[in-house]
Amino acid sequence: MGLQVLLADHAGFCFGVQRALDQVDKEVNQGNRVVTYGPLIHNPQVVERLARQGVGEVENLAGASPGRLVIRSHGVGPKVYEQAKQCGFDIVDATCPFVHKVQKLAKDFTDQGYQVIVAGDRNHPEVQGIVAWTGGKALVVADGQEAEALDLQGKAALIAQTTLKEATLRQIESALRSNSIELVVRNTICAATSKRQDAAGRLAAEVDVMVVVGGRNSSNTAKLAQICQGAGVPTYHVETADELDPEWFQGKEKAGVTAGASTPRWIIEEVVQRMTDVNQEQATTELNDQNQEVLEVQEPENEIEDMDKMFAESLKKMEEGQLITGIVVKVSHDEVLVDVAGKSEGVIPMRELATRIPNSASDIVKVGDEVKVVILKAESEDGTLVLSRRRAIEREKIVTLQEAKERGDIVTGEVIAVVKGGLRVDVGVVGFVPASQVERGYVENLEKYIGQTLRMRIMEIDTRRNNAVLSQKVVLEEEYKEARTKTWEEIEEGQTRRGTVRRLTDFGAFVDLGGVDGLLHVSEMSWGRIKHPSEVVKEGDVIDVYVLKVDREKEKVSLGLKQVLPNPWSTVSEKYPIDATITVTVVRLTPFGAFAELEPGVDGLIHISQLADRRVNKPEDVVSVGDQVKVKVLDIKEAERRISLSMRAVKEDEDNAGVQEYLDNQDQQ
Repeated sequence: MGLQVLLADHAGFCFGVQRALDQVDKEVNQGNRVVTYGPLIHNPQVVERLARQGVGEVENLAGASPGRLVIRSHGVGPKVYEQAKQCGFDIVDATCPFVHKVQKLAKDFTDQGYQVIVAGDRNHPEVQGIVAWTGGKALVVADGQEAEALDLQGKAALIAQTTLKEATLRQIESALRSNSIELVVRNTICAATSKRQDAAGRLAAEVDVMVVVGGRNSSNTAKLAQICQGAGVPTYHVETADELDPEWFQGKEKAGVTAGASTPRWIIEEVVQRMTDVNQEQATTELNDQNQEVLEVQEPENEIEDMDKMFAESLKKMEEGQLITGIVVKVSHDEVLVDVAGKSEGVIPMRELATRIPNSASDIVKVGDEVKVVILKAESEDGTLVLSRRRAIEREKIVTLQEAKERGDIVTGEVIAVVKGGLRVDVGVVGFVPASQVERGYVENLEKYIGQTLRMRIMEIDTRRNNAVLSQKVVLEEEYKEARTKTWEEIEEGQTRRGTVRRLTDFGAFVDLGGVDGLLHVSEMSWGRIKHPSEVVKEGDVIDVYVLKVDREKEKVSLGLKQVLPNPWSTVSEKYPIDATITVTVVRLTPFGAFAELEPGVDGLIHISQLADRRVNKPEDVVSVGDQVKVKVLDIKEAERRISLSMRAVKEDEDNAGVQEYLDNQDQQ
């Protein structure tokens, strides 16, 4: 039996991290100079990608050039905000809302006279920021043993680092309650963290080996590894798929994968794929009963959970996934506030406003608009609904697409992104066009399709995810077959037809006449001499061609281009009258003389007897190919396309002119 790879229910980017990355991407796309206060997230691969996009990183604000300063999801203390403003930075606050909640609780409890105790890692930037909001008065404990060592009096408030293990918080709480103090406890562990840790623990109990994916400096990833190890299963912490060792999976039947909150989807997918390939011939990859092609990390907005149930009691009657109608009551730059039938106010985050994220929320809606929305979360941390206008639109659009699929309609959509394996297109919902379905043939560079509108047929629709798989190739194949049939019915010798140069070879060019390719031989491209077809045409040119021959049995068509161009022989007598002296270029030597080009397509013969005023044994004794020489036009036979030229006559004329000039001078004397 092959290795079975299972992905934890909750793995990868959390809401806060995704929100921070979205804000940075928006600033970069607007052309702003962006720096982050410390590494944006604890993942070196993502930080490296941001650096390639020009996103800088600063620790010392006083020595940095002002720009857009992004406060990372871990958050900072109030003094950092003050210093940033003094140094001229424009602040983009990407602090995770859950961390903001903890900071506010820490400040409020301190203001009310409580001794704040933070359960967590005192060296973690999130914890350092929380302590800063207490004016440095908060105490930090990492476990129950440190909590027991505290000398406390009066009243105290226990809060937690958002990524702390639930069991650690309970140990610390138990140790503190042994003191005779008034203790208030707020479980500020992010629900997404709890879900991720619970899912990792459950999966570890089912498999023979666990792989935890994430940065080695990531606190929450390290905690996931501890949980898996605690389940008694061999556990390996990797940052990328390159660190995987096939020996880890020898003799194993089931392998589990989980990932930290700062691990991007593409790294998780690479790890899963690499593990799946360990025993590719027999492997049966299972990703939580989902097909591998639709492997997705839990979407960030689906991890928006309450941190404390007391903030959500009034909204329990609202159900996630419910379609409701509301009125827009406030529009800010990056979110919209909606009054949902007087029951509550909900927030539509920027990324949930439309299929494509707009530059500003005001570009999409205005106050007073009635909007349909889908409830993403009925119980957010601050008691508001989290809504999605995008999903409401997609829900309606997917019905239209289903009808179009049943009718076999062609749909149009703009290409909005190049992704692994194909293109993403906007057809009201975000659709996917596999690379093999973009054109009739192989496409090497998909980037050129960004911004283009494709004409496609719908191949598959996933109503659960509101997405579709489409094909432009099917449409092109149908049109190609129709055009081919029509062309063979109409094409005849002697016609002039328009076509597109599809491919060049050394001997000519293949021209698409409409589903039928004709050969335009190099000898039929110009009245003059050419060495290669590229001198006359290039791929993609639309040209008029003359049909020389049609062989329906062999399905071959011969074409000419010079036949639709002006024939230079039609004006030879006017341009080169007899006895005229002209300059020509020697193009070919023969035993009986030299051929010279008057213009492309028009050659004349300088007979060996006309090369000089003396006997010439071989033409090459007098001229070479490429020489430009003066000749006299002796004779023209247009019907036979023959012109007789003479270098000798030019020399004689010059000699006679010299003699006449001498005689004229003698007469004057």
